[in-house]
Amino acid sequence: MAGPPPGDRRALLARLFSHATELTTEAIERLSAEIPAYAQLDRASLLPDAIRTVQQILRSLAAGRELTVGELAVFTALGEDRGRQGIPVTEMFRGWRVAVRFAIDETVVMGRRLGMSDGQLLELTNDILALTDTAILAVTRGHLDAEFQVTLHDQQHRADLVRGILFGTLAPSEIRLQVERYGLDSYREYHAIRARPSVDLPADRLVRLLEPPASNPARSLLAVIDGDIAGIVDAPPTAEIATAAGIGPPARLDRMEPSFRRATRAMATADAFELTGVRDLAGLGLLPAILADTEVGDELVRRYLTPLGENDTAAALIDTAQHYLRNGLRVDHTAKSMGLHTNTVRYRLRRYQDLVGIDLTEPDRALEAWWALQRSRLQRIHRD
Repeated sequence: MAGPPPGDRRALLARLFSHATELTTEAIERLSAEIPAYAQLDRASLLPDAIRTVQQILRSLAAGRELTVGELAVFTALGEDRGRQGIPVTEMFRGWRVAVRFAIDETVVMGRRLGMSDGQLLELTNDILALTDTAILAVTRGHLDAEFQVTLHDQQHRADLVRGILFGTLAPSEIRLQVERYGLDSYREYHAIRARPSVDLPADRLVRLLEPPASNPARSLLAVIDGDIAGIVDAPPTAEIATAAGIGPPARLDRMEPSFRRATRAMATADAFELTGVRDLAGLGLLPAILADTEVGDELVRRYLTPLGENDTAAALIDTAQHYLRNGLRVDHTAKSMGLHTNTVRYRLRRYQDLVGIDLTEPDRALEAWWALQRSRLQRIHRD
């Protein structure tokens, strides 16, 4: 910006300064009329800060200088206020454009009354735009900082509420009071859910998959709990989820802790066995017990697998026994699934049973062998 302004320009800036309150009031009226976010705010509360910013711009124009660091800090504080008031940054930009356009229109009208040339007015207009561009950058920084802090606070509040519901530490009255903020019906039943983010499915994408489609009223409340995505949903998610997730039975919000405990166990089991998708305990069968009861599992491994050794022959026998159990003790189905002749399958099964000393047609022995195989699979997953 060039040095001190010429006489006509100085007179115009002095007149604008003397009418700052009047002009700013009219600008705020326009903001409230054109931008819904500003219409929700008390106009009288906007006026003092708005007048100060207008006067600061005019003082800088009159002195022919840029805004100082201290002056820019005032604009940053203004942006913080707008962020805390919930004005979206896009609406704030719209409001700034409306105000600047109004200011330039009034400047041109007053300048022409003072006999200023179009060249003089164009130069002043360019200076106004340059200063307001610098100011809006400072305002935006303040707005983004405040918005970030508001988001952090909301995330913390949400996480505290979700944790209180899932762990049963909030009273029913407190739950009803707080969930209303998120549009939830505190009298209906929800499912507790817990899912583990991964490199391929980070937390933000996982939340979108777990949440039901947008609707009114709200149907879910999720947060980050101990590194996992946890919370409540009104129905099991239908999207394909490529990570371990567990869901509990429906329950009221003040009785959610048992549902969450089951969801957590289901997720932990699915994660341990490298299973994906939303699963409940019933759908996982005996796998949760295999994961939890390590002593029984290790004993069964020693009984049904260790005698075979660890060579290629042992691996073939174990693989055949596993396919046999998986195919309902049907030799023909086992041979087909493995691409082997039925006589080869019969030989391997006979050899396995002779070495271990069991009969796989006995239900108890078949179950124990299957348990041992699943425990061995679990050990292999975590060893690798």
